[in-house]
Amino acid sequence: MSRPGPARSGITRRPRVEEAGAPSGVDAVGAGAVGAGAVGEVGAAPSLVTWRPRTTFRTSVVWWMPLALIVASEYKLRRRANDAAAAGSVDPFIVLELGVYAFVGVFLLLQFRPRLRPNPVLVWMVGWCLTAAVSTLYAPSTVFALVRGAQLVVIVVVVLQFVRDADLSAMRRFVHGYVGLVSVSILIGLAYVAPTSNEQRGRFTWLFTHSVVAGAMLAFSTILLFTMWLTHRVARLPWARWVYGALLVVNAVSLIRSRTRGSIGATILAIIVVLLLWLRASGKRDLLITSVVALSAIALTVGGPIVSFYLRDSDASELASFNNRTLVWTIAADIIQARPLHGMGLTASRTVFLEDTGLGGAHNAYLNVLVDVGLLGMFWWGGLVLLVLAGGWRLRRRVRRTEGASPLTFDTLAIVGLMVCQIVNAITAEYVAAGVSAAAMVLYMTAVWVVVVEDSCDELGRT
Repeated sequence: MSRPGPARSGITRRPRVEEAGAPSGVDAVGAGAVGAGAVGEVGAAPSLVTWRPRTTFRTSVVWWMPLALIVASEYKLRRRANDAAAAGSVDPFIVLELGVYAFVGVFLLLQFRPRLRPNPVLVWMVGWCLTAAVSTLYAPSTVFALVRGAQLVVIVVVVLQFVRDADLSAMRRFVHGYVGLVSVSILIGLAYVAPTSNEQRGRFTWLFTHSVVAGAMLAFSTILLFTMWLTHRVARLPWARWVYGALLVVNAVSLIRSRTRGSIGATILAIIVVLLLWLRASGKRDLLITSVVALSAIALTVGGPIVSFYLRDSDASELASFNNRTLVWTIAADIIQARPLHGMGLTASRTVFLEDTGLGGAHNAYLNVLVDVGLLGMFWWGGLVLLVLAGGWRLRRRVRRTEGASPLTFDTLAIVGLMVCQIVNAITAEYVAAGVSAAAMVLYMTAVWVVVVEDSCDELGRT
């Protein structure tokens, strides 16, 4: 996928006299707009346009389409049985979900003009989506699988169009739209508590969305908001720092109330990684000392209630089996041995475990890929995960060596943090490997983020 020229890559030029005080937040928007007229001036330095005001610049409409697909896929307005989707039953809300995908797909196909280039991240992402879509042809639940395959094709079109049309400011607009969507969802969950099943009782969510799905979405928004708050001074973000801090507290508390242990643990680990990458050597030592003191104080004061809360009244056998997940994993291992190369087809994991466990999905993303799409799917999906993580890590080092690229520190740290969270959370939740889900969409958009930041660095290097 080729990238547009400098106007779309978010690069302008500005006089070097501005280096004495780099603008941040809303001031950076004005700096970018002024810098656009500074092209050709003697001694001009490259400048990133990190946010384009809608009243001044035309922002591509494609930034909100991934958010629309997330809402259509994950925001449930009624409760369905585990086997209802696999059986291919249709209700008005399913029709509404398919209608959103159809509208987005038709809208983009009418203007779809991709220009391909061999970017490894995009190649592996498209390879995974198309391989998973083709595997639906031999999946056991034919109707359900074919619908998921069609949705994957729409997602591929959305992602490729995003790479073609969007720049850094559009990518950041999507990220802010995501944290805004989750924050509004929290308000909905506080205003209306939907009837829940026994295993979901007492766990925070919104509407009829599963608490594990809500926990994963809250984990992503918490990591993004923490990185925004941490890097606000250099990132040139449009909102005041206290706004990000307030939203961070709300999202973090909601994540804890979801009682999704995998997402909570993955978020803590991702935040620690982001902190260590942000701080200098002396800062890391201070962080280590402060963490030891804080953890000791917490353990001596409220350690007991926290442990009880985290265990959720589980007995020793449930904890040893990861809340009975090991039974599902044993069944998955037998299926993988029977069909190791190409699996049973995307969505097969939603049906093969129902008879023995009553659960849909392998509750482990890595096993879920092997059950559904086999080793071929793991080649594409596992390669995509590694490429995105490695791309974010590599770009972090490159940003430090590129003049004018310091605002991209936020982007690179957020990419690494999101990928650490996805990799750890995938141990107990399969949604990132489900093809069509909020977690999977975040993975695809993080891959796009790597490409956008890479192009911005390339343009800065050329100018």
